[in-house]
Amino acid sequence: MTKDRRLYAKFDINMDEHPKILMLSDAAFRALFESTLYSRRQLSDGFLDERVVKRKWGTDVANELSTNDPEKPSWIAVEGGWMIHDFAEHQTTTEDIERKREAGRKGGLAKAKQPASTTEAPAKHLLSTSSSTTLAKTETETETKRKDLSSELDEFSQWYSRYPRKEAKEAARKAFTKATKTASLQELLDGLDRYVVATKDEKRNFIALPATWLNAGRWQDELPTTKPTAASPWSKEFHQ
Repeated sequence: MTKDRRLYAKFDINMDEHPKILMLSDAAFRALFESTLYSRRQLSDGFLDERVVKRKWGTDVANELSTNDPEKPSWIAVEGGWMIHDFAEHQTTTEDIERKREAGRKGGLAKAKQPASTTEAPAKHLLSTSSSTTLAKTETETETKRKDLSSELDEFSQWYSRYPRKEAKEAARKAFTKATKTASLQELLDGLDRYVVATKDEKRNFIALPATWLNAGRWQDELPTTKPTAASPWSKEFHQ
């Protein structure tokens, strides 16, 4: 059920028979009730501004309500207007509202500081939570793997596009994946650049297959920066 958040005013059920109320004119009787409701809405704690009183109920009604009892009139004349007699004793004041709000705020803070309940949840709830958690975890892991694979393929494409011999690409990709476990992309590219320079004038058959080059760890070869002559020891060793 929705909580009723409207403001209410309190009135004694015998109020209309009290001598000082019973003798009021209809206009003054109406003004007494209306002014109480007005003050509750405005949170003025019983104070009625003189300008409001004159506009809504008139001076004659104000004089009647402030003189209907020699000791406890319904309205008491004060600076700037009138005060409803004993308003704070019967009606909710601004202080009451603020006190209630503060108590609610403190209660909320205290509840927030309490440790989480360890009460076991129903089996249906646990199954639902477990399923959703597993699904979320699986989706996250799948997305991570997809990103890793995409990154790996991109790196392989960079390396393979620069390799001078385009054969056995799938074997090369597998060898590349294995090689990247111990070497960075930059190390593989740098090693490949040295290899390309050293084998620039070699025939195709003398260029290692990309998978062979990777599996042999050839990026670590210490190759000369210029092409050696055919009679050099390095060249002879290279062709063996």
